[in-house]
Amino acid sequence: MDWRTSIRVYGALLFAMLVWGFSFLAVKDAVATIPVLSLLFVRFAIATLLLGLAALVRRRIFLPKRDLLALAGLALLSPVGYFLFETYGVSLTQASHASILIAVIPIVVYLIAFVRKQEAATWRKTVGISLAFAGVLAIVLSAPGERGASLVGDLLVLGAVLCAATRTTLIKDALRRVTPLQLTFYQFLFSLLVFGPLAGATGFSWVSRMTATLWGEVLFLGAVCSAGAFLAMHYALAHISATSVAVSANVVPIVTLLAEVLLLGVSMTPLKVLGALLTILGVVLTQLQTTQLEPPRVAQRGG
Repeated sequence: MDWRTSIRVYGALLFAMLVWGFSFLAVKDAVATIPVLSLLFVRFAIATLLLGLAALVRRRIFLPKRDLLALAGLALLSPVGYFLFETYGVSLTQASHASILIAVIPIVVYLIAFVRKQEAATWRKTVGISLAFAGVLAIVLSAPGERGASLVGDLLVLGAVLCAATRTTLIKDALRRVTPLQLTFYQFLFSLLVFGPLAGATGFSWVSRMTATLWGEVLFLGAVCSAGAFLAMHYALAHISATSVAVSANVVPIVTLLAEVLLLGVSMTPLKVLGALLTILGVVLTQLQTTQLEPPRVAQRGG
């Protein structure tokens, strides 16, 4: 991978993590007015529309039945499983608490990828992930008994972690046959088949309570956090290892924490600062890993 590609790959990855860091605040605010299932449907409908238009323009919207079935299976893990667990979890616990728990994903990805022989166990990956997780743990321990957190919400978020980690390792196989744009488009398209009927059952009375700010949050979640950030992550996954991508999720709680400090007035303690520094060090150490098993580039084909 040359330096130009490296800039694009890691720039895309940084964009995704920054955006997702802010997404927890938007979700937390939106679910106070919009039912969870309705929010997920509208969010993914926006993403599907934008990505579908992009796929049509690039003439990459059609896929063989075999690939469609594989992508439908992946969609059950995420967006369906992941976002059901995550959104309900965020509605029951603190935004920063949820984003911190999401940072467990790299450890689960690392273990699954090692078992599936997708990646070799190296000291650099192990130390990097350990440091990043230590930083996350420091942030968790810095706020005992804070209002708004709950065990049920935390457990739901951990369910999202398991869905995301399993899917991340399986995506590497899919990206050998489809492009990042195709993968991202179909994951949201298939999710609408589940969220559409569920959202319809909750009714539409929430629409009358919507404000310009809430519509802006929904648009941000659909266009930027779903369409843009997931496309960026899948692009990165096509070039670097699953563990390298997943460990970057440790940046998300730092972004969420800083956003809460700057926007909501949450206090920043020395332990939180230490946790943030350990997390950044762990992410950097893992990304310096050079021995990676990368999938071959997908063939450039029409449709």
